[in-house]
Amino acid sequence: MNMLGHARFWIIDKLRGTNIVATLNKLSEEQYLDHNTLADLAASNYEQFIEKILPVTPYYTHLGPAVLSSVLTKDIIRKSTTAFFSTGFTKKTFTKGTGGSTGDPLVYYTTNEAQSFMWAGILLSWKVLGYQLGDKVAFIAGTSLGKNDFRHKLFHRLMNVTNYSAYHLNDSDIESYLDSIINSKTKLIYGYATAINRLAEFILKNQQAYTFPDLKGIVTTAEILSDKHRDNIGQAFNVKVHNQYGCNEAGISAFECDFGNLHYINTATKIEFDLDGNVLATNLVNKAFPMVRYFTGDKFEVIDNVSCPCKRGYPIIENFLGRTCDLVIDKRNKVMHSAFFTVLFRDNKHIEQFQVQFNDHKLTIYLQLDSNHLPGEMFTHYMEVIKNNLEFDEYALEINVPFLKAENAKHRYVINTALSGPTPA
Repeated sequence: MNMLGHARFWIIDKLRGTNIVATLNKLSEEQYLDHNTLADLAASNYEQFIEKILPVTPYYTHLGPAVLSSVLTKDIIRKSTTAFFSTGFTKKTFTKGTGGSTGDPLVYYTTNEAQSFMWAGILLSWKVLGYQLGDKVAFIAGTSLGKNDFRHKLFHRLMNVTNYSAYHLNDSDIESYLDSIINSKTKLIYGYATAINRLAEFILKNQQAYTFPDLKGIVTTAEILSDKHRDNIGQAFNVKVHNQYGCNEAGISAFECDFGNLHYINTATKIEFDLDGNVLATNLVNKAFPMVRYFTGDKFEVIDNVSCPCKRGYPIIENFLGRTCDLVIDKRNKVMHSAFFTVLFRDNKHIEQFQVQFNDHKLTIYLQLDSNHLPGEMFTHYMEVIKNNLEFDEYALEINVPFLKAENAKHRYVINTALSGPTPA
């Protein structure tokens, strides 16, 4: 046991009012229960949630029995936000925002218990690769425009995490990242699949003799981990590469075992499907702002009673068809992760969706607003931020103009129009 590492997380729990360590210990034991026991436990948690939480939540009391067959969307939550607060919950709540991987972000509210579960689920995915509390971790994700206040800096410092921006992925950035990861004796890398793949491609392309003697493994998240990306990353870093899936507002947390199966923690979330196979999730952990049969926007299959060689009893997610992220490349070949735009537009409640289209010389931002007007100062702000980070010959911003759709009819939030031929929605 890493005593210093446990001390770090003990301090985190005390400062933040969370119970990450206790929740992690619970999940670490629970995961090896047989699938029938876990199914019974999950059913019991769901029944208690429905019986105790829904009667004290205005939206569901108004909806009545229809709640168990209805579909909850982001738009419904936006229009009736206050009705989703449970009157039976008296503790502190916290504002959270989704990444909005289709350009459709959401602001919701969560609790210390839900935050504890979220981090425990992530840590559980790391533990499969040998992570111990307090090990040095590299985050390669959307941090440049994310929260960077003292509280979050302290949290990451206590976790022994170093942040590397996925927004800036030029060769010089990547070289700096790799040198830092090696010199800091990083034990685990966690972040966006496409961003980590960029580092892997750099290593493989330049054939540089990078070695990572301290690295135990890499866990990708937020995007689909393609077979090609998994192979690239594994070959470049010479470690195991696992996938982790989380839909935090829905309470879904899933992690990959050493046998390649993606196990989801069914005691915290009830998963159902609509007629088109879309995942509907009920978060059983967030009792302050209940979300029942929430439309996640993802598609996958769940295998409930398969026996995995790893001996874990949690169900397995298969045929994951969730959304992926793209990269924007400007005229100087500067690479920017699409999460840059997600964070830029996330706090504007009037933006319902966005799409970024670009080619070799022009970048166009398409915004779907709840009106036909974007205040001049906001337009100026967005353009300044974008121009400071990406160089094109032309820039444009279109309001309430139809998006382009990919051939599979899914919404794409970043499209290189020089390479793809999507059609208007």
